Amino acid sequence: MRLEIQCEDRIGMVREVLDIFVPHHIDIRLIEADTKHHCIYCGFPDITFATLQQLLGELRRLEGVEDVKRVMFTPSEREHNSLYTLLEALPDGVIAVDLKGVITMATELAAQDLGVDIADLLHRPLQQFIKGVSFAKVTWDDIVNGVSKRIRIRNKALLLEMKPIFVPDEYGSENPAGSVIHLKSQARLDRQAANFKQVPDAENHLGKYFVPDVIKSAAMRSMLNRAKAFTNMVEPLLIQGEIGTGKRDLVRALFQHWQKEQVDRDSQITIRHARDITIKDIAKLDQFNGWLVIEDVEYLQADVQVSLANWLNRHPEFSTSFDCACRVVSLTTQKEPQLIAHDGLNPALYFALSSLFLYVPSLKERREDLAGLIQQTVLFYAERYVISMPKISKGALLKMSLYSWPGNLKELQNICLQTLNLNKLNTWVPENIRLPGDSGTMSLELVDGSLDKTVKQFEASLLKALYPENPSTRRLAKAVGISHSAIANKLKEYGIS
Repeated sequence: MRLEIQCEDRIGMVREVLDIFVPHHIDIRLIEADTKHHCIYCGFPDITFATLQQLLGELRRLEGVEDVKRVMFTPSEREHNSLYTLLEALPDGVIAVDLKGVITMATELAAQDLGVDIADLLHRPLQQFIKGVSFAKVTWDDIVNGVSKRIRIRNKALLLEMKPIFVPDEYGSENPAGSVIHLKSQARLDRQAANFKQVPDAENHLGKYFVPDVIKSAAMRSMLNRAKAFTNMVEPLLIQGEIGTGKRDLVRALFQHWQKEQVDRDSQITIRHARDITIKDIAKLDQFNGWLVIEDVEYLQADVQVSLANWLNRHPEFSTSFDCACRVVSLTTQKEPQLIAHDGLNPALYFALSSLFLYVPSLKERREDLAGLIQQTVLFYAERYVISMPKISKGALLKMSLYSWPGNLKELQNICLQTLNLNKLNTWVPENIRLPGDSGTMSLELVDGSLDKTVKQFEASLLKALYPENPSTRRLAKAVGISHSAIANKLKEYGIS
């Protein structure tokens, strides 16, 4: 239990407060004074409600006490936990030691590097776990700027960076109080550098939001060119694409780019599902500064559609960003005929929302981007979960390239995440990757070490299986979606009749 006592800042105040706890036989575990805000904080085990009421009454009657209330934590506890959370978020292991080299704090990543549980690290000399590191007090003044040292623990090379802690006394003199130690591994440094290069200056340029390896397809390049052209316009934008194609990520990138170009740091992006939007929300758009993104726009209620259409009509197409602070962006998985079908969008509202239109291509239309997307996704999850980045074999890439990916990017991310955590190996092979409907019996060995020959062999087998169901070149061409002459040439090449 914690109490915050707001009181005068005078000599003897803390003593008078503590004297009140003694008759109640309360064991004070924590006492903290905040002179800036004129507060005293006391921490002790839970007591009965009746005792607490009596204690609060006695404290409030104490001369100089203005108010007493229960709190969840003290300022120092909040600061300590905020610091620990920050340290845990760092990509490197962190250890704090006192002047004698005894560990006072350690993060989970540091404990993993040392191969010891955090509970077994605390309050023990660091030299028990890292040999050859001296913490003699006489050396602190000599390493004010810190030191770096290469060490090897559990057959793993680490870079140890040590920075001393100095605490000023009442006269302003800096006194050594311990040290903070970072443990950096080459693998983590390589992943961080790769991630930094992976999205160069992404926060400033939409064109670099995707790395070159994942914009090889003509469909993706065309979409990004249209996106850049539409970014600084104020007309409503409709973004259409299959489930999982990354529409939400794209609109965030568009907004980020627009915000930089407009130099409007007060604007914000709000993403709402159409079912959750009400007429009251539409009425507030005149006071909104930024982008309102409506997901699954086809689910807008009829009365909300009317209200939104009226609001859009009050903002003519030639208005500038200074005339209208709110831009409406709609996301949908449905194409135009479905959107304006019965019980769908009002046609007038649809055409108002689609003044500008973007189509996000599916993975089936981005086959050239697939290898780069897989590498990018695996690298992202490897960094997030502190797992060594695996090498992805040609066979594994082939297996994933032959899959249809109905869930698009989202399904690709799911498969990569599952494979990475279930197979913490140096190299992925086809057997490591479990795809929906995968019986595990299909062999995907490369033919003569050539991806082109392997794909041709697979294509021949597929056409042989499809031809009996479509026993003419024209019917087969229609079934697989390519020209009649192209399918005739393939049937001739593969000897299928």
